[in-house]
Amino acid sequence: MLQSPKPLDTPWLRRGFLLLNLAMPVLVIALGWHWWMAGTAVLVHGSFIYGLVAPSSGIFGPVVTHFVTEKKELWLTIDDGPDGENSLELARELARREVRATFFVIGERLEKQAETARAVMALGHTLANHTQTHPVMSFWALLPWALRDEVVRGNERLARTGVQVGRWFRAPFGLKHIHLHSLLSALEMRLVAWNIRGHDGLICDVEKVVERVVTQARPGSIILLHEGRPKSNRTILRVIEELQNRGYSFVIPADDQLR
Repeated sequence: MLQSPKPLDTPWLRRGFLLLNLAMPVLVIALGWHWWMAGTAVLVHGSFIYGLVAPSSGIFGPVVTHFVTEKKELWLTIDDGPDGENSLELARELARREVRATFFVIGERLEKQAETARAVMALGHTLANHTQTHPVMSFWALLPWALRDEVVRGNERLARTGVQVGRWFRAPFGLKHIHLHSLLSALEMRLVAWNIRGHDGLICDVEKVVERVVTQARPGSIILLHEGRPKSNRTILRVIEELQNRGYSFVIPADDQLR
């Protein structure tokens, strides 16, 4: 069995950005305001913020955005479940179409729907960590102990459900935390993002989502879609239908394929 490679950590980079952000006000006080400080402040603060909010940004540490394959293969990832009978129905339809997917699930929902999640896994799909409570608005600003709690409790809930190795994590909305990479490195986990996003989380126009995903699809792409919305199952199955018609298959890649 392939071993999950331990993700590289870059604490010096995070510390450097923190120090630079803290140093800017001190420099202004010590030296007075100069024109060059405006550009420096924009660069330093802008880069820091981009590193936190851009799902694919690797400024603070490695982020998986695609996988290596020589075939027309895609990885379907589905966030925000479980969603009760809807999840089970979706998992059955995926299996019937010979599609395997990874469900990034929320721990507190998983706790109430463990049997549903086990049934999803029995159909050939996998579960991964999408935090314990999905604090989408505050994840980036959590205190270190609260950040650890979100990840570790999510792993514990997955373990109780039958997931043997919790090796993948996806942050809410793809947001980072300044300490997230250090935590994942210590837990020997990898941060998984995507390179195709359906934008189906808030307002879901089925045909627009399908067109958006299909036109961006390339071998090795990681697709992000959501469950738990009124049109979720119909949207996901339409996406699969269109991509299979174009010769794509859906797999769960091995860890050494992830990039």
